[in-house]
Amino acid sequence: MKQFIQISLAVYFITLIVFSFWGNLTFQNPETGWDGSLAYLPHGCKVVFITFFGIRAMPALFLAEFTGQYLEFQNSDLIYLWSGSVSSLLCVYMSVYILISLKIGTDDYLKIGKKLTFKNFKFIIFVIVLSALFNSIFTNLVLSIINQISINVSVIVRFFIGDILGSVFFISWMHIFSSLFIKNFQIDK
Repeated sequence: MKQFIQISLAVYFITLIVFSFWGNLTFQNPETGWDGSLAYLPHGCKVVFITFFGIRAMPALFLAEFTGQYLEFQNSDLIYLWSGSVSSLLCVYMSVYILISLKIGTDDYLKIGKKLTFKNFKFIIFVIVLSALFNSIFTNLVLSIINQISINVSVIVRFFIGDILGSVFFISWMHIFSSLFIKNFQIDK
């Protein structure tokens, strides 16, 4: 239980900081705010934390995303925020679960402290692409049902590209941060 609390606190605060950073850059100018979806950094948090911690990270990710969305959009309907967050988290979790079940890249969740090999790095890339595909389709489907509007293909493509780029930016930042502060972090081929 102690490890669950430590994981939850770390995941919550890192995700909330990333969401706040992304939200401040994106929503400062309402005319260009939609362009922020082309690099959705919080998706990178979901990919990294679910890949490394599995289902233990999901409550903290949900709470951090919900808190960040609520702080940005205080007048929004709560069911809209909850359904988008739950759908997005389930898309990432299902991507990881499918890839583990098919034994693509790795046989189990990655572990912090485990040496990141090229095979495991491929697994993360597969999770990024598959979760971005699932998220762009299913989260937009859920939100379009709630809003009772049709799905726009350009929005699906924007979400797909934004989830991939956001994940790549976040993972690159994590790699740079880790290599500067953690001595044993390296990728082996």
